[in-house]
Amino acid sequence: MSSTSCPLSLISPGTTTIITGVNAGEGLRRRLYDLGIVPNTEVTVVTRDRGSIIVSVCGCRYALSRGMAMKILVASEETDL
Repeated sequence: MSSTSCPLSLISPGTTTIITGVNAGEGLRRRLYDLGIVPNTEVTVVTRDRGSIIVSVCGCRYALSRGMAMKILVASEETDL
């Protein structure tokens, strides 16, 4: 299994993957961590629109801007979970 990461915004809808890191400033990182978007957590991309991405984490759905999703790194789709 390779350890390649890519931004969450590039993951196809319906795909479940693992968060590998958050490359954001302290404020945004704290906000995402408070929502449960932390490394080693499963995340599912529900929909991906032009401006926002809806994800499911720990049974809750959140709408993230594409910019926020670019800062969340996940295991790439080719990587086995």
